Amino acid sequence: MSASPEPALTSPEPQWAHLLGHLLWETWARTALLGEAGLADTSLTLPSLGVLDAISTWPGITVAEISRRTPKTQQAISQVVARLEKLRYLERRLRPGRGVGLHITPAGQKAHREGTAREETLEQHLHDLLGTDRYNQLRTLLEQTCQLLTPELDSPSSQ
Repeated sequence: MSASPEPALTSPEPQWAHLLGHLLWETWARTALLGEAGLADTSLTLPSLGVLDAISTWPGITVAEISRRTPKTQQAISQVVARLEKLRYLERRLRPGRGVGLHITPAGQKAHREGTAREETLEQHLHDLLGTDRYNQLRTLLEQTCQLLTPELDSPSSQ
């Protein structure tokens, strides 16, 4: 039995290639690759930088609260938090009542500053690639789309 040949790179474009969900995913994936490349020589990843952003903004926030504020599961956030703890970038402290709050350590603050600077470099690169008008239009459309989708995700029928 012979193996099926690989599809030719010149094959017709798949029907799904122009679907909005696919285009958003592909754009995110390409942007994430650029972001991860920008962080490659650090101990941070884009998800860990996002968690440090949240903790920096809301010191004492819990894993559950981060999960409610972002489109990530508690399990995914917990994995990132565990990694950041091993790096000694954050620590857990008991909160009044129930719960454990997350706090950035001095080493975490330094890593967060460096990661944020690299994220700003990526943002400038995207701005340069798109040009000011397209960059601003895309950002505005994505912000509006997030606002429109948020009530959809919070409705009982989506759960």
